[in-house]
Amino acid sequence: MEGMVAKPSGTGRPGASTPSDGVGTSTPEDTAPSRAASAPAGGADGGSAEPAEALAALVAKLRAELTGVRTAMRNRAVIEQAKGVLVERLGVSPDQGFDQLVRLSQRTNIKLIEVAAAIVGTTSPDPDAPDVVNLIDDELRQHVARSRTRTAAPSGVPAPAAEKPRRRASRSPEVEALQSQHQLLSARIAAARGYDEIAEVLGTAPTAWPAPTSIMITLLDPDGAQRGVGAFGIPGEVRSRWSRIPPDPALPLVVAVQDVETIWLVGGEEVTRRFPVMDQLPFNGDTVLASPLISGERVLGAIIMSWAEGLPDGDELRRYVAALLEPVARQVDALIGDEIASAWFHVEGEESAQAAPAQVWLPTVVDVLHNPAALLSPVTVDGQLVDFRVEYANVMARQVLATARVDPDEATLLAAYPTLGSATLLPEFARMLQDGQPRRLEGLRADPRADGVPTTQSISMHAVRLWDRVFAVWRIATEADLLYDQLLQAERIAGVGSFCWELRDPEPRCSPELIRLFHGGRDAARVPVDELTASVHADDLLAVQDAVRRTVVEGKHLLAEVRGAGRVNGRRLRLTAEPLFDDTGNVTAVRGTVQDVTEERAIEARLRRAEEALAAQRHRVADERRAAQALQKALLPTDPELGHMEGVEICGHCRSPERVGTVDGDWFDATSLPDGGTILVLGDVDDRGLSSMTTAARLRYAVRAYAALDMTPGDILSAVNGMLCAMEVEHTACLVVARYSPTTRELRWAAAGQVAPIRYTATGQGTVLSGPLGLPLGEVTEMRYSDTTVTLEPGDRVLLYTGGQARVDRRRGGGLDLVRRAGEHIDLSNFDAVVTHLVTSLNIPDDEDVCAMLVHVP
Repeated sequence: MEGMVAKPSGTGRPGASTPSDGVGTSTPEDTAPSRAASAPAGGADGGSAEPAEALAALVAKLRAELTGVRTAMRNRAVIEQAKGVLVERLGVSPDQGFDQLVRLSQRTNIKLIEVAAAIVGTTSPDPDAPDVVNLIDDELRQHVARSRTRTAAPSGVPAPAAEKPRRRASRSPEVEALQSQHQLLSARIAAARGYDEIAEVLGTAPTAWPAPTSIMITLLDPDGAQRGVGAFGIPGEVRSRWSRIPPDPALPLVVAVQDVETIWLVGGEEVTRRFPVMDQLPFNGDTVLASPLISGERVLGAIIMSWAEGLPDGDELRRYVAALLEPVARQVDALIGDEIASAWFHVEGEESAQAAPAQVWLPTVVDVLHNPAALLSPVTVDGQLVDFRVEYANVMARQVLATARVDPDEATLLAAYPTLGSATLLPEFARMLQDGQPRRLEGLRADPRADGVPTTQSISMHAVRLWDRVFAVWRIATEADLLYDQLLQAERIAGVGSFCWELRDPEPRCSPELIRLFHGGRDAARVPVDELTASVHADDLLAVQDAVRRTVVEGKHLLAEVRGAGRVNGRRLRLTAEPLFDDTGNVTAVRGTVQDVTEERAIEARLRRAEEALAAQRHRVADERRAAQALQKALLPTDPELGHMEGVEICGHCRSPERVGTVDGDWFDATSLPDGGTILVLGDVDDRGLSSMTTAARLRYAVRAYAALDMTPGDILSAVNGMLCAMEVEHTACLVVARYSPTTRELRWAAAGQVAPIRYTATGQGTVLSGPLGLPLGEVTEMRYSDTTVTLEPGDRVLLYTGGQARVDRRRGGGLDLVRRAGEHIDLSNFDAVVTHLVTSLNIPDDEDVCAMLVHVP
């Protein structure tokens, strides 16, 4: 194939190309196509081959020809560059430059391509070389000098002496080899037509250093990940596994791109120390190179190369290996340009070399979105991200910005949403630019007072990194969205699911709550009709089918309650549905609800049981109240009995709270003693009902019995207290016992948990009798009570009374003072007026019992 380019067209020199095809110019790559073309299509015996074998041979032949053509095209580029060097340096024609190349190849027995690479390699940068190394021999230099002299000198003017050949600059063979290989590989890379071909050139070309064992070329995706596009020396399954490399800082490729620096890792220990995961990757070796591929200011991707054997020491080798990355980046950029460069558009007013990182398809795609969408570019101040500028916004986004009174052409993120943007969006977008992970932000709220929006907005936003920008799509919940969410919550709270069954469709359309009702927490899209049928108890199925038939056929409303079966076994469901009619009156659809009323029915059952228990309790309370009232009437002395006391007039009253429907354990008693005296008792048991009245009856007869034994009031209280503590442990009682002697007009009294009596003189002046007040009966077993004696004057009155509220008011002193001054307001001879004044003064509630006795000495 090199022989084909040995003589360019139009040179006019016959036979010049023949030497170039000689011994020094042929290569295995050059002869491969010809060998493939000359191979017989048949088998080894020359007979006709099988169709599959013939097809395989043809494919191999075409593949070999393609490889040869690609190799020749790469070599052709280097040869043409060498011709250009000679033409520029020596001022000769292209034909003369090519002839010299051929002659050097024949004389040195070196392939033409390698001679050309050596000449072109001298143009590679070498800071130590004072001039370009000249490989042209003296014969050509003298020939060119004579030719110039004959052409330029006028007749009669002697020709100048021939220029002395310049001495070749001193340069080490290693540096010359590196420069030559650099230029040769750069040309082959520039001729590559794919990423895999670039990797193959780097991995298979003969070089002065060991060949790399594995190579991978990646492109940087908009989200920060890297996509493997070219590889060499990597098995197919491994390459598939690493076709997409996440932005993990534990990988050298990622660090090289993020830090924009070339990383050399030498020695297995250093490799695993800096990147422990390298032993899991196909790039683990003694030496690893990871470098970004940069074109201008854009990072296109990265390349990683590994050598199983260590590279020779020396900065020159590393410098020239790293220099190969520039042509690799240029060719990768060119390949990208072949794929998507036509899709890039330029921002108006910018230089054509600076393409905005958006593509022409972006406006087309964004503009058809139903939701607001915008491309946001970061705004930095002193290296700090402070805002995002709206680089492009679709029609919906521009309307949102205009509603927020922000110019869409000059809008920024913080101008549109000051509070929401600074508190949530700006930090999230900044982190997304670093880690490349998309963001799904739900439940965002924009406040009219802080963000300038007309009304409170509920926003959900999805954002991705697009190169070094952010592409965001957000959705503002409408009134319909909010009502839909509210409806779903209402269905969940009420346990109601809805459905709509178009009769022409095989399955009904169900709400999420109805699906949850039948499927629980499992994922399901619908509830089939047969499953609805199987969810009805067998005993209720006929009734439900009849109701559905009347709804579908006759157009009647459906209302039924059934027991569940299958998935809803043990539940009770209420079905409600209504038909939908067309213009002709035929039923076309049925819509309705299914409500889980299991809890409701359970509550109703509990309520019925409670009502039944309450009714029984009411009967028991009524019976007890009647019995307590009867017992209270039996305990209280009647007026005729009170009126026959010797030397004293007694009035008594006992009020039970009628409104609560119970009888309290209050009672009073007055009875004559054998010595002509009178025993007065007024008590209050702490409980209500029949039980309290039974205890009151025991106390009444115990006090009478102890009084008949001529015991003092204090001794009577002590004895009754012992009895109550021993026999009635569940009750306590307040009691005042008084003994009146008509001959001496002495009143001897003792109180247990009760208020002191009040004495009124004939003139109506009242005083509280002084004396000890003991604890209520039943509190302490060994309790001793003391007596107090007072002598009454004719016309005096003594008021005994009970009531829990009275004791509280006594401590305050206000109500008790009113009772003490009752003679100033009422006629003390009117006992009903005295009781009314007592209840009013002590503020005794209507639902609290009260008992009072008024003793008058005539």
